[in-house]
Amino acid sequence: MAACGLDVALQQKWIADITDMVEECPMVILRLQTIRKAIIASPEPLMWFSETMMELNILHLEVVKRVVQCNYYPGKKDCLDLTLCVLETRSTDILNRL
Repeated sequence: MAACGLDVALQQKWIADITDMVEECPMVILRLQTIRKAIIASPEPLMWFSETMMELNILHLEVVKRVVQCNYYPGKKDCLDLTLCVLETRSTDILNRL
């Protein structure tokens, strides 16, 4: 810790944080089975989140593709603006739901 160039107060803060994490680790491991059972018993929220994130990623990829097309083919820019607006609106709707 002294070799890192941290002052004494920051060193003590780091030591306290690391100690807390080491002490809490067994409790986290004990809770893993409970967390796993909760996910298996009610998979709908996890499925909803997974589907939502997948849709958001697909929308993002589509936006990037359209922006590249607009920049590469300047004559097509007018016809792609509506598509970009729709994609961005849908992305905003999804983000507002999260």
